[in-house]
Amino acid sequence: MDRVKPQSGNRTRSRIAWIAVVALVVTGLGASVAFIDFSTARVDSTKIAISTVEQGTLEIKVRGSGQLLPKNVEYIGAQINGRVIKKYVQPGDVTKVGQVLLELTNPQLVAKAEEAYSAWQGAVTELRATESDLKTNLLNQEIALTQARFGLQSAQLQLEAETELKAANLVPEVDFKRTQLNVKQLKQALDIGQDRVNALRANIQMKVAVNQARVTELARALERAKNDVSNLKVVAGIDGIVQVFKVDIGQELASGQSIGNIAQPNSLYAELKVPARDAAEVQIGQNVAVDTHNGIVNGAVSRVDPAITNGIVVVDVALKDALPTGARPQLAVDGDIYLVRLPNALYVRKPPYAQPNSPVSIYKLDDSANYADKVVIKSGKLSLTLMQVLQGLKAGDRIITSEAGDWQNKERIRIK
Repeated sequence: MDRVKPQSGNRTRSRIAWIAVVALVVTGLGASVAFIDFSTARVDSTKIAISTVEQGTLEIKVRGSGQLLPKNVEYIGAQINGRVIKKYVQPGDVTKVGQVLLELTNPQLVAKAEEAYSAWQGAVTELRATESDLKTNLLNQEIALTQARFGLQSAQLQLEAETELKAANLVPEVDFKRTQLNVKQLKQALDIGQDRVNALRANIQMKVAVNQARVTELARALERAKNDVSNLKVVAGIDGIVQVFKVDIGQELASGQSIGNIAQPNSLYAELKVPARDAAEVQIGQNVAVDTHNGIVNGAVSRVDPAITNGIVVVDVALKDALPTGARPQLAVDGDIYLVRLPNALYVRKPPYAQPNSPVSIYKLDDSANYADKVVIKSGKLSLTLMQVLQGLKAGDRIITSEAGDWQNKERIRIK
């Protein structure tokens, strides 16, 4: 007869085996959990920037943005009131010195110039007539004076002859005295005639000077009137290219009104606008690399505006190299200004919160690169993207250079 074998022993052994396995798993998990650091903040490595400290030559530079501007600019403006009747150029046209840019009309100025000419011409005619009359009078007086002189000489000869005859009692006394009186009268007449001639000459000089002064005054007025008429034609004062020319036919222009400008395209400089916080060490003569976006042009700082406007300092750069094709006034450019060159310096990428010559809190990675500890270092000079390290780091150290997140108050972080 068949017998049923008991199975209680097998079941017990199987249960014990399963219990042992579970115990081992739980023990292993417990050991693993024991080694996990739950107190350290975890940071995603893909969301931070890590940089390595390097040693070598560090060039400290600052950057500014701006534009190319012409050194020589002539501002075009009306010199006289008038209405535009012709214009000969547009922005972009090449001009030469003396070239007519536009014409104005002003009938009143033309009439004024004609009146000034008539007045001057009349004064000149009057001056010539006065000179002629005065010279004629002077000539008549000089003729009379000459006749008086000859008369006196004749009387003197007669007196000398009668003096000899009187000694021989050959001339009556009354005739001799009459001759003496005649000589005396002729001498007085000659002196009066000479005084009259001298006075007439002085009078001529005075009248001619007065009339000449009037002619000169009217000539100047005529010249001003002619200049006003000539200023109805606005001409270029320099060779160059018209940059701006805002005027329409029929437009009324007032004296001094600006309507445009002409620039010389071959004499450009760069005007850079540098943030005031970066411009403290910018000085005249420092080298500059100007990026025209079509090539790099070397230059040097030629002027630093002493004023700060809206947090900006304007820096002018004289260009040393030829500009690339297509460079023209108002072209947008960027410029790197080289402040100083530091040999054998420790440096690293600049954290966004770093300040020059100040303590800086950063996170330095350990050798495993799994953890980073907060340390305080001392910064030196700052460049556009780099920071000089004076204390706290050595070449090869790695630090986090991005902004700290919610872990910024942690002394130690874990990088995962």
